[in-house]
Amino acid sequence: MTETNNRLFLAFAAQQLAPELTLLQNRLALPGRRVSPEQFHMTLHFMGQCTPEQQTSLLAQIDRLTLPAFALTLDRLGCFAKAGVIWLGPSAPPDSLMKLYETVELKCRALGAGKPHRAYRPHITLFRNCTSEALPPIAPLHYRPDSLCLYRSELTAQGPVYHCQKRWPLKRE
Repeated sequence: MTETNNRLFLAFAAQQLAPELTLLQNRLALPGRRVSPEQFHMTLHFMGQCTPEQQTSLLAQIDRLTLPAFALTLDRLGCFAKAGVIWLGPSAPPDSLMKLYETVELKCRALGAGKPHRAYRPHITLFRNCTSEALPPIAPLHYRPDSLCLYRSELTAQGPVYHCQKRWPLKRE
């Protein structure tokens, strides 16, 4: 892996929701580019371009974390107009997810990896290059991820492609 193609992020894979998310994409029928089912995920933290040293340190730190299992209800459609993204997310994220985000964000900041967003808003991207003023109400989807993944993002002419580099199971109580 070269430093010029080492854009990394931590996320929870969401392929188990692919049938429901694809139906939702079909129902919305919005212009723009649909995220493909194998690329569905909920980002925990985007680090961006990382050096091999940052990646090695991050892997070691995540290895030492207790990663709690959680469940959430995806009940809200939203739009990041500036980014051109339509997303699905929870109106009330669980405390365990928010605490995990804070822990990971501090570790990444200490490594100099990634910039924190103004506020973490867990979501699954459905469409890119798309905006919408009015989004309809939806039937909630229940999501219980089983692992956290370190992804490498490869930029292509068809959009980003994500490759899982390492996976950590979430701990069930």
